Amino acid sequence: MNTYQLVIMGGYFLILFGIGIYATRFIKDSTDFLLAGRRLGIVLATAALTATHFGGGFVMGTGEWGFDYGLTGIAYAVGVALSFFLLAFVSARKMRRLSMFTVPDYLEKRYQSKTVRLLGALLSLVAIVGIIGAQVWASQGALGILGIDPTYAAAIATLLFIVYTAASGLWGVTLTDAFQLLIIFIGVPVAGVMGVMEAGGFEGIREGIAGLELGMTADAYFQPLGAGTAMVIAAILPTIMYTLIGQDFYQRLFAARDEDTSFYAAILSGVILTAFAIFPTLTGMASRGIFGDEIAAAEAVPMLVTEVLPLGVGTLIVAAIIGAIMSTADSLLVAGTSHITHDIYAELINPDVEEDSKKMLFLSRLWTVILGVLALVMALTFEAIIDLLLMSYTLYSAGVFIPVVLGLYWKRGNATGAILGIVAGSAAGIAGDLGWIDFGGVPVIAAGALISLAFYVVGSLLTEPPQDLPEDVV
Repeated sequence: MNTYQLVIMGGYFLILFGIGIYATRFIKDSTDFLLAGRRLGIVLATAALTATHFGGGFVMGTGEWGFDYGLTGIAYAVGVALSFFLLAFVSARKMRRLSMFTVPDYLEKRYQSKTVRLLGALLSLVAIVGIIGAQVWASQGALGILGIDPTYAAAIATLLFIVYTAASGLWGVTLTDAFQLLIIFIGVPVAGVMGVMEAGGFEGIREGIAGLELGMTADAYFQPLGAGTAMVIAAILPTIMYTLIGQDFYQRLFAARDEDTSFYAAILSGVILTAFAIFPTLTGMASRGIFGDEIAAAEAVPMLVTEVLPLGVGTLIVAAIIGAIMSTADSLLVAGTSHITHDIYAELINPDVEEDSKKMLFLSRLWTVILGVLALVMALTFEAIIDLLLMSYTLYSAGVFIPVVLGLYWKRGNATGAILGIVAGSAAGIAGDLGWIDFGGVPVIAAGALISLAFYVVGSLLTEPPQDLPEDVV
């Protein structure tokens, strides 16, 4: 890293820390820490939701897929955008109306079962740690562009987002996300457009990939479905399912000022991500056109930045990538912390602790640090960004999707059905991911959810219907 890059990156990180420290003035208790006092307006709520998905998987991972599969690489990003539209219409208003802290809060109230709460919290926590690990792993590649050792890069990135998240909670996360999105919205499109220009436009990319072993025709490389419908579904479906039940997304909805704010924030987030979905894919395609098979897919974005783009532009791109990574990781840290401090400790172990606001705030900050360190270990264990994302989605989504979403609309579902559905769906999802079961071409997460649905419905119908069910949960 030369002096010019050091000044730019150092200034960028100092601004983030300054915003995080400023946000500490809003933190008086755990509600402020975990939900920003439920005071987010439309601008900040939209920024928080958008940043939660606009992370390392969206930028670096989609760049890899663009390198390997051409325009089909846009599938994950499109799934991200589509998931927000569905979130708005399926559950945003209903869930915000409940004014809860977490998705497991809803599960316990809906099914009148602490076992259902615990299962939902534990599975969500595993998924969250896995996805944070993916973000930290992505940071190795981003900071590695500047010549930093990958292990040190992971440690630096982890420390950065742990410190300001532990200090200021969701208020700090939201304000830093809003700033980081400004950099992302400049840097990511610049990388895509300049990369394509350096490759000689689409014709230049077509010439660059001529004769390469693509696994598809050159024409298919420039088609959104060129790599096959099955691959597109496999990328989009887990993203949609996780978004509709993910704690990190509902935490932003719960933090919104009111129902209308949560609904329109989800809509606007979908619009924004739709507009930006193409740019990381173009970056990967441009790298393939320029470098051919001389580099691996994981090097697509780093090589374009270091070897093709001007120094100042390249540094801006790195800042944008780091911003995207941290804006997702910090959101997940707060979400994971809420499961440990609220769902497990306060609700299941020591209910009286919520009356002690100082202790709850201390525990929230402590567990934010612990989860960040655990994510670092995950990052040094797994290597494929989107593969890790999808595996984490599967573990949680295959089991919990049906009890959450169907529970919003089907009154007959009960605790027995929910427990059976969660256990059976998650077990099927993991067995499919590990190759123990072959679902005959059906995406693993879909097969797991269908198995969850069967157990949920049958278990509910064969046992007593729920008694005295609150009207607002269905």
